[in-house]
Amino acid sequence: NHWDLKPGERFEIPQDELHSAAPVLIRRKDASNITFAFSWLVPRRLDPSEVYAMNCLNHILTGTMSSRILGQARKNGLVYGICSDLSNSWHNASWDFDGEVNTESAEDLFALIRQELERILSGKIDDSDIVAAKSYATGRYEMGAQTVGQISDYYADGYFPNESLTKYDRMPALIHKITKEGMVKLAQEFFHSNIHAFAAVSSIDKATINRLAAQLSFSEEQK
Repeated sequence: NHWDLKPGERFEIPQDELHSAAPVLIRRKDASNITFAFSWLVPRRLDPSEVYAMNCLNHILTGTMSSRILGQARKNGLVYGICSDLSNSWHNASWDFDGEVNTESAEDLFALIRQELERILSGKIDDSDIVAAKSYATGRYEMGAQTVGQISDYYADGYFPNESLTKYDRMPALIHKITKEGMVKLAQEFFHSNIHAFAAVSSIDKATINRLAAQLSFSEEQK
């Protein structure tokens, strides 16, 4: 089939007014564990170098079985799984965490998350962790253009959300320029943006969810 599509301008992307919300609990009687997600947002789009820096930071925190949050949590038997990611859109970016934990381990898990985020915000990132994260990112680059589909997905992921195009062969230079100072500065920007959200699905009471959120300074009492 031939589609006679005329050239035209892209629709303007609406800009939402972002604000924080109180922790949300979706109660399910059959949910014995706590499935949770929380995010910090900044009201701007990150540039490619900042995206790669945040990707490396996420790798340090939750990317492997030896990572600062996931690795320690698994070693101590605290969690079924937890991951972190970055979403970068036209007008804003979000730093997202999600996972699942049993009720008995939830307080200890969130104490660990807070501890490791505080380390990041105070600049306590081990040089060995940065080297390992950049090595991983380089390996992903080297394996990431083996098929036409991989190349197409790479450019589509940048173009459709925010109309940006970063040539694939620029990635090694961007990875090389990632620094501890850059990662810490970005983490601080997310944390101090005062735009955040926390949600959970579980059969537990709302007070428990509020306590977990408070460990991450989401509660108004800690502002």
